[in-house]
Amino acid sequence: MVWGRYEYFERISSTVDRAEIKVDRLAPDIKALQRQVDRLSLACQAMWELVRERTGLSEAQLEQKILEIDLRDGKADGKLSAPVLDCPSCGAKTNSHRSTCVMCGAAVPAPGNFAG
Repeated sequence: MVWGRYEYFERISSTVDRAEIKVDRLAPDIKALQRQVDRLSLACQAMWELVRERTGLSEAQLEQKILEIDLRDGKADGKLSAPVLDCPSCGAKTNSHRSTCVMCGAAVPAPGNFAG
């Protein structure tokens, strides 16, 4: 199909309009996520300062622990991956996001908020 300039610019305009609608619709979610990130950053900074003051741990030790945790999934990618758990019933490996084992269906205990 061969389009004239008018049809071409109409399609572009329509695409831009749809993109703007999507951005407007997602803006509140993005703002909420930014507030959560800001709050978590503040909490992490406060916790680190308390730990450092009370234990004398260094910034280098913190960085080493961050890298150690990051590498638990085999990749230094700056992401915290879900830990792999052993099913208490059959011993199969299962994702910690699952509530039951995919192999035997047994309940898998939740790892907790700060499982490590």
